[in-house]
Amino acid sequence: MFEQHLRQLRRQLSDAGIDVAVISDDDSVYNYSGYYDYLHMEFGRPTLLLVTRDGESLLIAPAIDENMAREHARVDRIEAWNDGLGREWREHVPALLQGTARVAIEMQQMPAPVRAFIDSLVDADRLVDLAPIVAGMRMIKSEPQLQLARHAVAVANAMMAAGREAIGCRVRGCAGDRTGRYAQIGRVARAALPRQ
Repeated sequence: MFEQHLRQLRRQLSDAGIDVAVISDDDSVYNYSGYYDYLHMEFGRPTLLLVTRDGESLLIAPAIDENMAREHARVDRIEAWNDGLGREWREHVPALLQGTARVAIEMQQMPAPVRAFIDSLVDADRLVDLAPIVAGMRMIKSEPQLQLARHAVAVANAMMAAGREAIGCRVRGCAGDRTGRYAQIGRVARAALPRQ
């Protein structure tokens, strides 16, 4: 699924005359690579996915998440970075942007420190907004994405049914585990899920 998304993105980049995309939004990074980091910008640690239209894809992730990135990401190359070592996440970005005519970024989603760094490397007239391409691609779901959505709905429905079953007279939410009802929610929900 993720490899297909990357191929489609490369075609879109080529059609739009864009040399490289710098992706920093965690949902977009996942959509194109299969990797979801747990630190991201909430902890001041950006994860970047750089995709060239006819070259490599590079995931730049915090070293603390490197094992997970190597296990899940469907990209050509992964570079891990560590706080305070070298140029951190900035180390590998300039080489992929050097000599490019047009660079696409998600202008409204890019964290300020990343945007400031990109602005220091790329003239404003060479930057284009990647968001319309990403939004257009995400409107059309593949069969694996539809299966994942259906499964998520089944899980949510099972949890709601289990929650309703646990509700009782004079049972407060925090007291549910003393009655045994709260502890049963997980078992009831698992039993309600369709077998895969």
